[in-house]
Amino acid sequence: MPRFVPLPDRDGPAGSARMWINPEHVISLVPKISRDGTHHILRVEIKLVGTPSFDAWLGQFDSGVEADSRWNEFLGELGAD
Repeated sequence: MPRFVPLPDRDGPAGSARMWINPEHVISLVPKISRDGTHHILRVEIKLVGTPSFDAWLGQFDSGVEADSRWNEFLGELGAD
């Protein structure tokens, strides 16, 4: 049975998902961290089988360390069985 990992909904309530992806369909992931002057914004560029690449928001953090931690957590979610 397929397993799906949620991509957060930046505009929805906490914990809501905008999209669910099947980790077996992931071709590439590129983390992108930007700053808005106060926070570190973590996005990921995702390429799935049969689709063009797209950006997904993973969160807003007070430090680069927190953003890195979330990135590692996301990679763990993709690799979990």
